[in-house]
Amino acid sequence: MQKNLLAVVFLIAFQSARPQAPATGAPVLLREGKVIYERKINIHRRMTDESMKAMVPEFNTSKTELIFSADESIWRNIKEDEDIRDQAGQDNNRVIMRFGGGDDQTYKNYATDKMTQQRELGPKKYIIEDSLQHQSWKLESDTRTVKGYSCKKAVTKNKEGRDVVAWYTEDIQSPSGPEQYGGLPGLILELNVNDAEIVFAAQEIVTKDFDKKWVAAPANGKKISRKDFQKMMEEQFGAQPGGGPTIRIIRN
Repeated sequence: MQKNLLAVVFLIAFQSARPQAPATGAPVLLREGKVIYERKINIHRRMTDESMKAMVPEFNTSKTELIFSADESIWRNIKEDEDIRDQAGQDNNRVIMRFGGGDDQTYKNYATDKMTQQRELGPKKYIIEDSLQHQSWKLESDTRTVKGYSCKKAVTKNKEGRDVVAWYTEDIQSPSGPEQYGGLPGLILELNVNDAEIVFAAQEIVTKDFDKKWVAAPANGKKISRKDFQKMMEEQFGAQPGGGPTIRIIRN
């Protein structure tokens, strides 16, 4: 009898010492993975020439990806079969649309507060090293679900003074997001700039077979200051004070 009692006490103590599985339905916090976004740009919003509008589609849609770990991320375009800078024409005019270099990348390190960008201009690539661009977010109480994740709303204004709305999830513990945006208590899964002029929407969230080596600063290019790179951009494409896509017309 005494032996049986000791056995029961030992079994209870052993069960108490074992780590307990999380309750059913408890969120599993993610700290690394990859998000594929659809980027949709309303091209006509920045055009005043009606004849030019007739030469190009209203929207341009492409894909980008964000590979992230707890403190680092790298955002880049996904190369598609057709270059989004292809030409479209009407009569003897040709329109060349540029939506950023095909191999543009933005690496962010929130632990060091540093950012490294790879920018493509013509046949050349450039590396810009800088501090992280911080946004002054206002956290709001609105919630919604994006790709199965509970998200909260945050709003800010970009450097051109246009409204930016972000939906971020605290279930993914990364402060990053598309392009230069980030700094929230979770990963941005949807981003709306200037009332849907540019929208990033998560299409797929991949959390398996992650390799931290994928999250590294780009190094393929000539180092240049942001000021000098911007000067070259303006010389080639003209000033674009509102940001967004640059459109040039070449007349044959």
